[in-house]
Amino acid sequence: MEKSKVLIIGGTGHLGKRLVKASLSEEHETYVLHRPEIGVDIEKTEMLLNFKAQGAHLVKGSFNDYGSLVEAVKLVDVVICAISGVHLRSHHILLQLKLVDAIKEAGNVKRFLPSEFGTDPARMGDAMEPGRVSFDDKMVVRKAIEKAGIPFTYVSANCFAGYFLGGLCQPVKQLIPSTDSVALLGDGNQKAIYVSEDDIATYTIKTIDDPRTLNKTLYLRPPQNILSQREVVQIWEKLIGKELNKSSISKEEFLATMKGYLGKRLVKASLSEGHETYVLYRPEIGVDIEKIEMLLNFKAKGAHLVKGSFNDYGSLVEAVKLVDVVICAISGVHIRSHQILLQLKLVDAIKEAGNVKRFLPSEFGTDPARMENAMEPGRVTFDDKMVVRKAIEKAGIPFTYISANCFAGYFLGGLCQPAKQLIPSTDSVVLLGDGNKKAIYVSEDDIATYTIKTIDDPRTLNKTLYLRPPQNILSQREVVEIWEKLIGKELNKSSISKEEFLAIMKEQDYAEQVGLTHYYHVCYEGCLVNFEIGAEGEEATKLYPEIKYTNVEEFLKRYI
Repeated sequence: MEKSKVLIIGGTGHLGKRLVKASLSEEHETYVLHRPEIGVDIEKTEMLLNFKAQGAHLVKGSFNDYGSLVEAVKLVDVVICAISGVHLRSHHILLQLKLVDAIKEAGNVKRFLPSEFGTDPARMGDAMEPGRVSFDDKMVVRKAIEKAGIPFTYVSANCFAGYFLGGLCQPVKQLIPSTDSVALLGDGNQKAIYVSEDDIATYTIKTIDDPRTLNKTLYLRPPQNILSQREVVQIWEKLIGKELNKSSISKEEFLATMKGYLGKRLVKASLSEGHETYVLYRPEIGVDIEKIEMLLNFKAKGAHLVKGSFNDYGSLVEAVKLVDVVICAISGVHIRSHQILLQLKLVDAIKEAGNVKRFLPSEFGTDPARMENAMEPGRVTFDDKMVVRKAIEKAGIPFTYISANCFAGYFLGGLCQPAKQLIPSTDSVVLLGDGNKKAIYVSEDDIATYTIKTIDDPRTLNKTLYLRPPQNILSQREVVEIWEKLIGKELNKSSISKEEFLAIMKEQDYAEQVGLTHYYHVCYEGCLVNFEIGAEGEEATKLYPEIKYTNVEEFLKRYI
Protein backbone atom coordinates (compact mmCIF):
# COMPACT_ATOMS: atom_id res chain seq x y z
CA MET A 1 0.00 0.00 0.00
CA GLU A 2 1.29 3.44 -0.93
CA LYS A 3 2.16 5.50 2.12
CA SER A 4 0.15 8.63 2.79
CA LYS A 5 1.50 12.09 2.22
CA VAL A 6 1.58 13.93 5.54
CA LEU A 7 1.28 17.61 6.46
CA ILE A 8 2.53 18.51 9.95
CA ILE A 9 1.44 21.82 11.45
CA GLY A 10 3.43 23.05 14.43
CA GLY A 11 6.49 21.17 13.20
CA THR A 12 8.99 23.32 15.07
CA GLY A 13 7.36 22.73 18.46
CA HIS A 14 8.14 20.32 21.27
CA LEU A 15 6.19 17.39 19.82
CA GLY A 16 5.99 18.66 16.25
CA LYS A 17 9.69 18.31 15.51
CA ARG A 18 9.51 14.69 16.66
CA LEU A 19 6.51 14.04 14.43
CA VAL A 20 8.46 15.34 11.42
CA LYS A 21 11.40 13.08 12.29
CA ALA A 22 9.13 10.05 12.76
CA SER A 23 7.25 10.70 9.52
CA LEU A 24 10.50 10.95 7.53
CA SER A 25 11.81 7.85 9.28
CA GLU A 26 8.70 5.93 8.17
CA GLU A 27 9.34 7.23 4.62
CA HIS A 28 6.19 9.26 4.31
CA GLU A 29 6.32 12.16 1.87
CA THR A 30 6.33 14.83 4.57
CA TYR A 31 5.23 18.44 4.35
CA VAL A 32 5.84 20.96 7.13
CA LEU A 33 3.82 24.16 7.35
CA HIS A 34 6.20 27.11 7.33
CA ARG A 35 4.41 29.95 9.07
CA PRO A 36 5.79 33.37 8.13
CA GLU A 37 4.95 34.53 11.66
CA ILE A 38 8.17 32.93 12.95
CA GLY A 39 9.89 36.01 11.50
CA VAL A 40 13.55 36.23 12.53
CA ASP A 41 13.46 33.35 15.00
CA ILE A 42 16.75 31.85 13.86
CA GLU A 43 16.37 28.57 15.76
CA LYS A 44 13.03 27.79 14.15
CA THR A 45 14.32 28.83 10.75
CA GLU A 46 17.33 26.53 11.12
CA MET A 47 15.05 23.69 12.24
CA LEU A 48 12.90 24.11 9.12
CA LEU A 49 15.99 24.14 6.90
CA ASN A 50 17.21 20.99 8.64
CA PHE A 51 13.86 19.29 7.90
CA LYS A 52 14.25 20.34 4.27
CA ALA A 53 17.76 18.90 4.12
CA GLN A 54 16.35 15.59 5.40
CA GLY A 55 13.76 15.46 2.62
CA ALA A 56 10.73 17.29 4.01
CA HIS A 57 8.87 19.82 1.88
CA LEU A 58 8.31 23.26 3.39
CA VAL A 59 4.94 24.71 2.45
CA LYS A 60 4.09 28.29 3.29
CA GLY A 61 0.85 28.81 5.17
CA SER A 62 -0.70 30.67 8.07
CA PHE A 63 -3.78 30.57 10.26
CA ASN A 64 -4.12 34.23 9.29
CA ASP A 65 -4.38 33.30 5.59
CA TYR A 66 -7.23 30.85 5.09
CA GLY A 67 -6.48 30.33 1.39
CA SER A 68 -2.92 29.25 2.17
CA LEU A 69 -4.27 26.59 4.58
CA VAL A 70 -6.57 25.20 1.90
CA GLU A 71 -3.72 25.05 -0.64
CA ALA A 72 -1.40 23.34 1.85
CA VAL A 73 -4.04 20.74 2.77
CA LYS A 74 -4.65 19.92 -0.91
CA LEU A 75 -1.07 18.59 -1.17
CA VAL A 76 -1.51 15.69 1.26
CA ASP A 77 -3.58 12.74 2.44
CA VAL A 78 -3.13 13.18 6.20
CA VAL A 79 -2.98 16.32 8.32
CA ILE A 80 -1.44 16.24 11.81
CA CYS A 81 -1.69 19.34 13.96
CA ALA A 82 0.70 19.77 16.87
CA ILE A 83 0.14 23.38 17.88
CA SER A 84 0.33 23.78 21.61
CA GLY A 85 -2.62 23.20 23.90
CA VAL A 86 -0.60 23.73 27.07
CA HIS A 87 -1.20 27.08 28.78
CA LEU A 88 2.27 27.27 30.26
CA ARG A 89 3.61 27.31 26.69
CA SER A 90 0.77 28.70 24.59
CA HIS A 91 -2.83 27.82 23.89
CA HIS A 92 -3.90 27.79 20.26
CA ILE A 93 -6.35 24.89 20.23
CA LEU A 94 -9.33 26.80 18.83
CA LEU A 95 -7.23 28.02 15.89
CA GLN A 96 -7.79 24.50 14.56
CA LEU A 97 -11.38 25.44 13.71
CA LYS A 98 -9.90 27.31 10.72
CA LEU A 99 -8.01 24.16 9.79
CA VAL A 100 -11.20 22.09 10.01
CA ASP A 101 -12.86 24.48 7.56
CA ALA A 102 -9.85 24.30 5.23
CA ILE A 103 -9.81 20.48 5.28
CA LYS A 104 -13.53 20.38 4.57
CA GLU A 105 -13.14 22.79 1.65
CA ALA A 106 -10.15 20.95 0.19
CA GLY A 107 -12.09 17.68 0.29
CA ASN A 108 -9.13 15.34 -0.23
CA VAL A 109 -7.91 14.53 3.28
CA LYS A 110 -8.21 10.89 4.33
CA ARG A 111 -7.46 11.49 7.99
CA PHE A 112 -6.99 14.39 10.40
CA LEU A 113 -5.18 14.07 13.72
CA PRO A 114 -5.88 17.27 15.71
CA SER A 115 -3.68 18.56 18.49
CA GLU A 116 -4.62 16.48 21.51
CA PHE A 117 -1.86 14.10 22.67
CA GLY A 118 -2.70 14.33 26.37
CA THR A 119 -5.64 13.30 28.54
CA ASP A 120 -8.70 12.20 26.56
CA PRO A 121 -10.91 15.33 26.73
CA ALA A 122 -14.07 13.25 26.26
CA ARG A 123 -13.46 11.82 29.73
CA MET A 124 -12.91 15.18 31.46
CA GLY A 125 -16.46 16.50 31.59
CA ASP A 126 -16.13 17.13 35.31
CA ALA A 127 -12.69 18.77 35.21
CA MET A 128 -12.13 21.84 37.40
CA GLU A 129 -11.71 25.43 36.35
CA PRO A 130 -9.51 26.91 35.05
CA GLY A 131 -7.74 23.80 33.71
CA ARG A 132 -10.84 22.43 32.01
CA VAL A 133 -10.48 25.05 29.27
CA SER A 134 -7.94 22.76 27.57
CA PHE A 135 -10.37 19.86 27.48
CA ASP A 136 -13.39 22.00 26.56
CA ASP A 137 -11.55 23.60 23.64
CA LYS A 138 -10.42 20.20 22.35
CA MET A 139 -14.02 18.98 22.49
CA VAL A 140 -15.12 22.04 20.49
CA VAL A 141 -12.60 21.01 17.80
CA ARG A 142 -13.70 17.35 17.92
CA LYS A 143 -17.34 18.30 17.42
CA ALA A 144 -16.41 20.51 14.45
CA ILE A 145 -14.40 17.66 12.88
CA GLU A 146 -17.21 15.16 13.26
CA LYS A 147 -19.87 17.63 12.12
CA ALA A 148 -17.81 18.28 8.97
CA GLY A 149 -17.58 14.52 8.30
CA ILE A 150 -13.77 14.53 8.33
CA PRO A 151 -12.12 11.13 8.99
CA PHE A 152 -10.05 11.34 12.16
CA THR A 153 -7.87 9.67 14.74
CA TYR A 154 -7.51 11.20 18.20
CA VAL A 155 -4.30 10.39 20.08
CA SER A 156 -4.46 10.22 23.88
CA ALA A 157 -0.82 10.08 24.96
CA ASN A 158 -1.39 10.79 28.64
CA CYS A 159 1.63 12.35 30.44
CA PHE A 160 4.56 13.67 28.40
CA ALA A 161 7.57 12.07 30.08
CA GLY A 162 9.77 15.13 29.66
CA TYR A 163 7.41 17.20 31.76
CA PHE A 164 6.20 14.68 34.31
CA LEU A 165 9.21 12.44 34.87
CA GLY A 166 11.62 15.36 34.60
CA GLY A 167 9.86 16.89 37.60
CA LEU A 168 9.30 13.59 39.44
CA CYS A 169 5.57 14.13 38.84
CA GLN A 170 5.60 17.47 40.68
CA PRO A 171 4.44 20.72 38.98
CA VAL A 172 7.92 22.23 39.39
CA LYS A 173 9.77 25.13 37.78
CA GLN A 174 12.58 22.93 36.48
CA LEU A 175 12.53 19.66 34.60
CA ILE A 176 15.70 18.05 35.98
CA PRO A 177 14.84 15.61 38.78
CA SER A 178 16.06 16.66 42.20
CA THR A 179 18.69 14.52 43.92
CA ASP A 180 17.67 15.87 47.31
CA SER A 181 13.92 16.04 47.89
CA VAL A 182 10.47 15.47 46.46
CA ALA A 183 6.94 16.57 47.38
CA LEU A 184 4.42 13.76 47.04
CA LEU A 185 0.98 14.78 45.81
CA GLY A 186 -1.39 13.30 48.33
CA ASP A 187 -0.10 9.89 49.31
CA GLY A 188 1.74 9.56 45.98
CA ASN A 189 -0.03 6.31 45.16
CA GLN A 190 -2.34 7.37 42.32
CA LYS A 191 -1.31 5.72 39.05
CA ALA A 192 -0.59 7.70 35.89
CA ILE A 193 0.81 6.87 32.45
CA TYR A 194 4.07 8.34 31.18
CA VAL A 195 5.10 8.25 27.53
CA SER A 196 8.29 9.58 26.00
CA GLU A 197 7.69 12.33 23.45
CA ASP A 198 9.66 10.36 20.83
CA ASP A 199 7.39 7.36 21.38
CA ILE A 200 4.29 9.54 21.11
CA ALA A 201 5.51 10.67 17.70
CA THR A 202 6.33 7.11 16.61
CA TYR A 203 2.92 5.71 17.59
CA THR A 204 1.16 8.70 16.00
CA ILE A 205 2.85 8.22 12.62
CA LYS A 206 2.33 4.45 12.83
CA THR A 207 -1.44 4.90 13.09
CA ILE A 208 -2.10 7.21 10.15
CA ASP A 209 -2.51 4.45 7.53
CA ASP A 210 -4.03 1.88 9.89
CA PRO A 211 -7.75 1.26 9.19
CA ARG A 212 -8.19 -0.13 12.71
CA THR A 213 -7.75 3.37 14.22
CA LEU A 214 -9.90 5.28 11.73
CA ASN A 215 -12.52 7.40 13.53
CA LYS A 216 -11.29 6.14 16.88
CA THR A 217 -9.13 7.29 19.79
CA LEU A 218 -5.69 5.72 20.06
CA TYR A 219 -4.69 5.43 23.72
CA LEU A 220 -0.99 5.11 24.57
CA ARG A 221 -0.70 2.91 27.66
CA PRO A 222 2.74 1.22 27.82
CA PRO A 223 2.27 -1.36 30.63
CA GLN A 224 5.63 -0.72 32.28
CA ASN A 225 4.93 3.01 32.37
CA ILE A 226 1.70 2.85 34.38
CA LEU A 227 3.14 3.91 37.71
CA SER A 228 2.40 5.94 40.82
CA GLN A 229 4.51 8.94 41.80
CA ARG A 230 6.00 6.86 44.62
CA GLU A 231 7.05 4.19 42.15
CA VAL A 232 8.64 6.79 39.86
CA VAL A 233 10.56 8.22 42.83
CA GLN A 234 11.72 4.75 43.85
CA ILE A 235 13.13 4.13 40.35
CA TRP A 236 14.97 7.46 40.50
CA GLU A 237 16.33 6.71 43.98
CA LYS A 238 17.64 3.39 42.74
CA LEU A 239 19.34 5.10 39.78
CA ILE A 240 21.09 7.75 41.91
CA GLY A 241 21.78 5.40 44.83
CA LYS A 242 20.21 7.76 47.33
CA GLU A 243 16.92 8.17 49.17
CA LEU A 244 15.21 11.53 48.73
CA ASN A 245 13.75 13.59 51.55
CA LYS A 246 10.00 13.30 51.14
CA SER A 247 7.21 15.66 52.10
CA SER A 248 3.60 15.60 50.95
CA ILE A 249 0.98 18.10 49.96
CA SER A 250 -2.72 17.42 50.46
CA LYS A 251 -5.22 18.12 47.70
CA GLU A 252 -6.60 20.98 49.79
CA GLU A 253 -3.16 22.59 50.06
CA PHE A 254 -2.52 22.01 46.36
CA LEU A 255 -5.81 23.66 45.31
CA ALA A 256 -5.19 26.64 47.56
CA THR A 257 -2.26 27.66 45.36
CA MET A 258 -4.49 28.13 42.28
CA LYS A 259 -7.45 32.34 42.09
CA GLY A 260 -11.11 37.90 38.53
CA TYR A 261 -8.47 40.44 39.06
CA LEU A 262 -10.03 43.22 37.02
CA GLY A 263 -13.54 41.68 36.97
CA LYS A 264 -14.25 42.27 40.66
CA ARG A 265 -13.33 45.96 40.19
CA LEU A 266 -15.67 46.23 37.20
CA VAL A 267 -18.55 44.87 39.29
CA LYS A 268 -17.80 47.38 42.07
CA ALA A 269 -17.56 50.28 39.58
CA SER A 270 -20.77 49.28 37.81
CA LEU A 271 -22.72 49.13 41.09
CA SER A 272 -21.16 52.41 42.19
CA GLU A 273 -22.41 54.10 39.01
CA GLY A 274 -25.95 52.82 39.71
CA HIS A 275 -26.13 50.34 36.84
CA GLU A 276 -28.32 47.27 37.18
CA THR A 277 -25.45 44.79 37.27
CA TYR A 278 -25.46 41.09 36.42
CA VAL A 279 -22.52 38.84 37.17
CA LEU A 280 -22.10 35.54 35.34
CA TYR A 281 -21.99 32.80 37.92
CA ARG A 282 -20.13 29.91 36.35
CA PRO A 283 -20.98 26.61 38.05
CA GLU A 284 -17.45 25.41 37.27
CA ILE A 285 -16.14 27.33 40.30
CA GLY A 286 -17.51 24.43 42.34
CA VAL A 287 -16.49 24.61 45.99
CA ASP A 288 -14.05 27.50 45.61
CA ILE A 289 -15.16 29.22 48.81
CA GLU A 290 -13.37 32.53 48.12
CA LYS A 291 -15.14 32.97 44.78
CA ILE A 292 -18.48 31.91 46.28
CA GLU A 293 -18.07 34.51 49.03
CA MET A 294 -17.14 37.17 46.47
CA LEU A 295 -20.29 36.39 44.46
CA LEU A 296 -22.44 36.53 47.59
CA ASN A 297 -20.83 39.85 48.47
CA PHE A 298 -21.75 41.19 45.02
CA LYS A 299 -25.30 39.93 45.56
CA ALA A 300 -25.50 41.63 48.97
CA LYS A 301 -24.49 44.90 47.30
CA GLY A 302 -27.28 44.61 44.73
CA ALA A 303 -25.81 42.62 41.83
CA HIS A 304 -27.81 39.85 40.19
CA LEU A 305 -26.09 36.48 39.83
CA VAL A 306 -26.97 34.74 36.58
CA LYS A 307 -25.92 31.17 35.93
CA GLY A 308 -24.03 30.58 32.72
CA SER A 309 -21.02 28.82 31.29
CA PHE A 310 -18.83 28.86 28.20
CA ASN A 311 -19.58 25.13 28.12
CA ASP A 312 -23.33 25.77 27.83
CA TYR A 313 -24.00 27.99 24.83
CA GLY A 314 -27.72 28.29 25.56
CA SER A 315 -26.99 29.65 29.04
CA LEU A 316 -24.76 32.35 27.51
CA VAL A 317 -27.53 33.40 25.14
CA GLU A 318 -30.06 33.57 28.00
CA ALA A 319 -27.66 35.59 30.17
CA VAL A 320 -26.93 38.04 27.36
CA LYS A 321 -30.67 38.58 26.74
CA LEU A 322 -30.98 40.12 30.21
CA VAL A 323 -28.73 43.13 29.55
CA ASP A 324 -27.82 46.01 27.27
CA VAL A 325 -24.04 45.88 27.68
CA VAL A 326 -21.68 42.92 28.03
CA ILE A 327 -18.19 43.35 29.49
CA CYS A 328 -15.80 40.41 29.42
CA ALA A 329 -12.79 40.37 31.74
CA ILE A 330 -11.50 36.82 31.38
CA SER A 331 -7.74 36.69 31.56
CA GLY A 332 -5.46 37.23 28.59
CA VAL A 333 -2.27 37.10 30.64
CA HIS A 334 -0.23 33.92 30.26
CA ILE A 335 1.23 34.09 33.74
CA ARG A 336 -2.33 33.77 35.08
CA SER A 337 -4.30 32.03 32.33
CA HIS A 338 -5.11 32.67 28.70
CA GLN A 339 -8.71 32.30 27.63
CA ILE A 340 -9.14 35.10 25.07
CA LEU A 341 -10.48 32.89 22.26
CA LEU A 342 -13.26 31.59 24.51
CA GLN A 343 -14.90 34.93 23.73
CA LEU A 344 -15.72 33.66 20.24
CA LYS A 345 -18.53 31.69 21.91
CA LEU A 346 -19.69 34.88 23.57
CA VAL A 347 -19.66 36.73 20.25
CA ASP A 348 -21.94 34.05 18.78
CA ALA A 349 -24.27 34.28 21.81
CA ILE A 350 -24.48 38.08 21.58
CA LYS A 351 -25.22 37.87 17.87
CA GLU A 352 -27.96 35.30 18.44
CA ALA A 353 -29.53 37.24 21.34
CA GLY A 354 -29.70 40.35 19.18
CA ASN A 355 -30.36 42.85 21.97
CA VAL A 356 -26.92 43.98 23.09
CA LYS A 357 -26.16 47.66 22.53
CA ARG A 358 -22.45 47.36 23.25
CA PHE A 359 -19.80 44.70 23.88
CA LEU A 360 -16.49 45.39 25.60
CA PRO A 361 -14.26 42.35 25.08
CA SER A 362 -11.35 41.42 27.31
CA GLU A 363 -8.51 43.67 26.15
CA PHE A 364 -7.50 46.32 28.73
CA GLY A 365 -3.81 46.38 27.78
CA THR A 366 -1.78 47.41 24.75
CA ASP A 367 -3.92 48.14 21.67
CA PRO A 368 -3.54 44.88 19.67
CA ALA A 369 -4.28 46.68 16.39
CA ARG A 370 -0.94 48.48 16.78
CA MET A 371 1.07 45.34 17.55
CA GLU A 372 1.05 43.56 14.18
CA ASN A 373 4.88 43.56 14.24
CA ALA A 374 5.15 42.19 17.78
CA MET A 375 7.65 39.43 18.45
CA GLU A 376 6.95 35.80 19.07
CA PRO A 377 5.90 34.35 21.41
CA GLY A 378 4.25 37.39 23.04
CA ARG A 379 2.31 38.31 19.92
CA VAL A 380 -0.11 35.45 20.59
CA THR A 381 -1.94 37.74 23.03
CA PHE A 382 -2.41 40.45 20.42
CA ASP A 383 -3.22 38.00 17.61
CA ASP A 384 -5.93 36.30 19.68
CA LYS A 385 -7.47 39.65 20.61
CA MET A 386 -7.54 40.62 16.93
CA VAL A 387 -9.29 37.32 16.10
CA VAL A 388 -11.99 38.29 18.60
CA ARG A 389 -12.19 41.87 17.25
CA LYS A 390 -12.68 40.63 13.71
CA ALA A 391 -15.42 38.26 14.85
CA ILE A 392 -17.19 41.12 16.70
CA GLU A 393 -17.05 43.43 13.70
CA LYS A 394 -18.03 40.70 11.23
CA ALA A 395 -21.08 39.96 13.40
CA GLY A 396 -22.03 43.67 13.37
CA ILE A 397 -21.94 43.91 17.17
CA PRO A 398 -21.53 47.46 18.56
CA PHE A 399 -18.33 47.66 20.59
CA THR A 400 -15.86 49.69 22.60
CA TYR A 401 -12.28 48.47 23.00
CA ILE A 402 -10.37 49.57 26.11
CA SER A 403 -6.63 50.17 25.82
CA ALA A 404 -5.55 50.66 29.43
CA ASN A 405 -1.81 50.24 28.82
CA CYS A 406 0.15 49.09 31.92
CA PHE A 407 -1.71 47.76 34.95
CA ALA A 408 -0.13 49.71 37.81
CA GLY A 409 -0.17 46.75 40.19
CA TYR A 410 2.10 44.78 37.88
CA PHE A 411 4.34 47.51 36.49
CA LEU A 412 4.70 50.00 39.34
CA GLY A 413 4.80 47.22 41.92
CA GLY A 414 7.94 45.94 40.21
CA LEU A 415 9.39 49.39 39.41
CA CYS A 416 8.79 48.59 35.72
CA GLN A 417 10.96 45.49 35.94
CA PRO A 418 9.59 42.04 35.10
CA ALA A 419 10.24 41.10 38.69
CA LYS A 420 9.35 37.98 40.60
CA GLN A 421 7.62 40.03 43.28
CA LEU A 422 5.31 43.02 43.07
CA ILE A 423 6.55 44.99 46.09
CA PRO A 424 9.06 47.68 45.06
CA SER A 425 12.60 47.10 46.26
CA THR A 426 14.12 49.56 48.73
CA ASP A 427 17.63 48.53 47.74
CA SER A 428 18.15 48.18 44.00
CA VAL A 429 16.60 48.38 40.55
CA VAL A 430 17.53 47.14 37.07
CA LEU A 431 16.89 49.73 34.37
CA LEU A 432 15.70 48.37 31.03
CA GLY A 433 18.03 49.94 28.50
CA ASP A 434 18.66 53.54 29.55
CA GLY A 435 15.36 53.60 31.43
CA ASN A 436 14.15 56.63 29.48
CA LYS A 437 11.39 55.13 27.33
CA LYS A 438 7.98 56.45 28.32
CA ALA A 439 5.09 54.15 29.26
CA ILE A 440 1.61 54.70 30.69
CA TYR A 441 0.55 53.34 34.09
CA VAL A 442 -3.10 53.11 35.19
CA SER A 443 -4.45 51.84 38.49
CA GLU A 444 -6.71 48.84 38.11
CA ASP A 445 -9.49 50.63 39.99
CA ASP A 446 -9.26 53.54 37.54
CA ILE A 447 -9.36 51.14 34.59
CA ALA A 448 -12.66 49.80 35.93
CA THR A 449 -14.04 53.32 36.57
CA TYR A 450 -13.24 54.59 33.06
CA THR A 451 -14.57 51.36 31.52
CA ILE A 452 -17.96 51.69 33.23
CA LYS A 453 -18.05 55.43 32.45
CA THR A 454 -17.82 54.74 28.72
CA ILE A 455 -20.56 52.13 28.28
CA ASP A 456 -23.42 54.62 27.72
CA ASP A 457 -21.30 57.26 25.99
CA PRO A 458 -22.10 57.62 22.26
CA ARG A 459 -18.67 59.23 21.71
CA THR A 460 -16.93 55.90 22.32
CA LEU A 461 -19.29 53.67 20.33
CA ASN A 462 -17.35 51.52 17.84
CA LYS A 463 -14.09 53.12 18.92
CA THR A 464 -11.08 52.39 21.09
CA LEU A 465 -10.90 54.22 24.40
CA TYR A 466 -7.27 54.92 25.31
CA LEU A 467 -6.42 55.55 28.96
CA ARG A 468 -3.58 58.10 29.05
CA PRO A 469 -3.56 59.95 32.39
CA PRO A 470 -1.07 62.78 31.72
CA GLN A 471 0.71 62.54 35.09
CA ASN A 472 1.23 58.81 34.57
CA ILE A 473 3.11 58.98 31.26
CA LEU A 474 6.56 58.41 32.68
CA SER A 475 9.83 56.65 32.00
CA GLN A 476 11.18 53.93 34.26
CA ARG A 477 13.78 56.39 35.58
CA GLU A 478 11.03 58.85 36.50
CA VAL A 479 9.07 56.12 38.31
CA VAL A 480 12.20 55.14 40.24
CA GLU A 481 12.88 58.80 41.18
CA ILE A 482 9.36 59.11 42.60
CA TRP A 483 9.89 55.94 44.64
CA GLU A 484 13.29 57.13 45.90
CA LYS A 485 11.72 60.41 47.00
CA LEU A 486 8.99 58.53 48.88
CA ILE A 487 11.41 56.23 50.73
CA GLY A 488 14.09 58.91 51.21
CA LYS A 489 16.80 56.74 49.75
CA GLU A 490 18.62 56.32 46.44
CA LEU A 491 18.53 52.82 44.95
CA ASN A 492 21.53 51.00 43.55
CA LYS A 493 21.04 51.00 39.79
CA SER A 494 22.24 48.62 37.11
CA SER A 495 21.02 48.29 33.55
CA ILE A 496 20.35 45.57 31.02
CA SER A 497 20.69 46.12 27.28
CA LYS A 498 17.99 44.95 24.91
CA GLU A 499 20.35 42.25 23.59
CA GLU A 500 20.93 40.92 27.11
CA PHE A 501 17.20 41.10 27.85
CA LEU A 502 16.33 39.07 24.75
CA ALA A 503 19.01 36.48 25.53
CA ILE A 504 17.66 36.02 29.06
CA MET A 505 14.10 35.89 27.75
CA LYS A 506 14.89 32.95 25.47
CA GLU A 507 16.00 30.90 28.47
CA GLN A 508 12.60 31.18 30.19
CA ASP A 509 9.56 28.95 29.86
CA TYR A 510 6.87 29.85 27.33
CA ALA A 511 4.53 31.74 29.64
CA GLU A 512 7.40 33.85 30.98
CA GLN A 513 8.59 34.58 27.43
CA VAL A 514 5.13 35.85 26.49
CA GLY A 515 5.14 38.31 29.39
CA LEU A 516 8.75 39.38 28.79
CA THR A 517 7.99 40.09 25.14
CA HIS A 518 5.36 42.57 26.26
CA TYR A 519 7.88 44.26 28.60
CA TYR A 520 10.34 44.47 25.71
CA HIS A 521 7.91 46.30 23.43
CA VAL A 522 6.85 48.68 26.23
CA CYS A 523 10.22 49.41 27.84
CA TYR A 524 12.66 49.19 24.94
CA GLU A 525 10.48 50.33 22.05
CA GLY A 526 8.02 52.67 23.78
CA CYS A 527 5.10 51.07 21.94
CA LEU A 528 2.46 52.73 24.14
CA VAL A 529 3.37 56.31 23.30
CA ASN A 530 4.83 56.15 19.77
CA PHE A 531 1.55 57.07 18.03
CA GLU A 532 -1.15 59.71 18.07
CA ILE A 533 -4.77 58.73 18.74
CA GLY A 534 -6.66 59.07 15.47
CA ALA A 535 -10.33 59.34 14.55
CA GLU A 536 -10.82 55.68 15.50
CA GLY A 537 -10.15 56.43 19.17
CA GLU A 538 -10.82 58.70 22.14
CA GLU A 539 -8.76 59.52 25.23
CA ALA A 540 -10.42 58.80 28.58
CA THR A 541 -9.12 61.64 30.75
CA LYS A 542 -10.24 64.21 28.15
CA LEU A 543 -13.72 62.69 27.90
CA TYR A 544 -14.15 62.34 31.65
CA PRO A 545 -12.17 65.13 33.36
CA GLU A 546 -14.37 64.78 36.44
CA ILE A 547 -12.66 61.48 37.33
CA LYS A 548 -9.74 62.02 39.70
CA TYR A 549 -7.35 59.31 38.65
CA THR A 550 -4.62 57.87 40.85
CA ASN A 551 -1.23 59.23 39.88
CA VAL A 552 1.98 57.23 40.15
CA GLU A 553 3.12 58.86 43.39
CA GLU A 554 -0.23 58.17 45.07
CA PHE A 555 -0.16 54.57 43.87
CA LEU A 556 3.39 53.95 45.13
CA LYS A 557 2.53 55.34 48.58
CA ARG A 558 0.56 52.18 49.28
CA TYR A 559 3.83 50.23 49.49
CA ILE A 560 5.34 52.38 52.25
